[in-house]
Amino acid sequence: MPRTSIRLIPVLLLLAGCARETPPDQELQKGALPPAGKPPEQFAAPVQNQGAVVDGWLATFKDKRLDALVAEALEYNRDLAAAKARVDQAASQARSAGADLKPQVGFAMDAATQGTGGSSARTDKLGTSLNLSWELDVWGRISSAQRAAQETYASKQADYEFARQSLAAQVAKDWFLVMQAVQQEDIAKEFAAIQRDSARLTELRTKGGKSSQYDLALARSALATADDQVEQAASGRESAVRSLEVLLGRYPKAELAVAKDLPPMPPPPPAGLPSQLLERRPDLISATRQVAAAFNQVESAKAARLPKLSITAATGVTSQDLKNLKLQDVFWNTAANFAGPIFDGGKLKEQVVLETARQQEALANFGKAALTAFEQVEKALSEDRRLGVRIELVQAADHEQSEAFRLARLRFDAGSIDQLTLLTVQGQALQTRLAALSVQVERLTNRVDLHLALGGGFEAPTPTAEDQLPASKIIAK
Repeated sequence: MPRTSIRLIPVLLLLAGCARETPPDQELQKGALPPAGKPPEQFAAPVQNQGAVVDGWLATFKDKRLDALVAEALEYNRDLAAAKARVDQAASQARSAGADLKPQVGFAMDAATQGTGGSSARTDKLGTSLNLSWELDVWGRISSAQRAAQETYASKQADYEFARQSLAAQVAKDWFLVMQAVQQEDIAKEFAAIQRDSARLTELRTKGGKSSQYDLALARSALATADDQVEQAASGRESAVRSLEVLLGRYPKAELAVAKDLPPMPPPPPAGLPSQLLERRPDLISATRQVAAAFNQVESAKAARLPKLSITAATGVTSQDLKNLKLQDVFWNTAANFAGPIFDGGKLKEQVVLETARQQEALANFGKAALTAFEQVEKALSEDRRLGVRIELVQAADHEQSEAFRLARLRFDAGSIDQLTLLTVQGQALQTRLAALSVQVERLTNRVDLHLALGGGFEAPTPTAEDQLPASKIIAK
């Protein structure tokens, strides 16, 4: 290779290190939100705790059984396992994307025999060589593609963390719904027992002439309806348990042992500031990294329109007899190639347009994700306060309705009200108790949604020991 070309190589190597770096997150986020969508200094909804967001939300419910279920889900949930596999794929792609920045070295061995049809003479030739090729990343095409792959990997890592947090939140919410379903079934059974006693009493009163056949028909109808409600409640409980079992990676047998008492409501969590969501929430971090990846893909596409510099070198031996090599059998060569496109029908230009459009799409997706995150927090904050008020109201209504039912039963026994009036009061009491339970569970699930919306993390519980797992959960090693 000419000396002039050799002298140019350090200069080109210097140029290769001048590729444009990924801009900071503030620049990436600029323009993602319209002016009216910029986060304010404080949340619009009332915040009961103004402190910075803290991790550890799972422990605030003080439910050891819930901790164990979350640990099981983190270990066995299939969706989370798929998300982890996507992270591993992105990691491999990020590592392989940087391979082109390094010299590629290989070897070759060849053997050939040459002769003519008119002669028995032939020539045998054997050879082996070591080959090196290296494309110098003069304009940053390869390094930009590598950074894009690294940003994609970071995005997948954030996706996995958000999937992990979402799974824990879903397990908690399903656990509360299962406990609600159990209590609903118990309430339905309790009222069915009341209706059964009432039907039996009405039958006796009818025989004694104190109640009519009309009253007896109403009592029997109410009993059948109550028994049907028990069956519906049992079906709802089994369905809720099966959904939770699938989350845990278990076979859905509806055999999960369930606690009946809901956990106490933890104190309001610190909400932090709206702008902190962009730095805390894994899904927003993922969206930011996707914008960065798209930026680097644009830079790589732009650099692909410029000439490429490649260096090749080879050394080896070729001889008719490899056992008796001579100095003149050894060969070596080096070459530099500087080539670029002149006319390609606009393919490379359109690739830049395509990657630029993808970058704008990623930016818009980030803005949408940010607005959705703000909405989730504002809604959860508003609902948390409102549900607190509703719980007080429905509990007061439940207390008064229970007292009304007690008094109605006494009046019915005294003969001052008829069967229809008693059934009406009984039905109202049932609905009031169910409503009070529903609001309690709604507030618990909303609290979980608030933690998830704020980007609050949690400490992973210790998985259950293998010898304590059901047989279907033990994996052979």
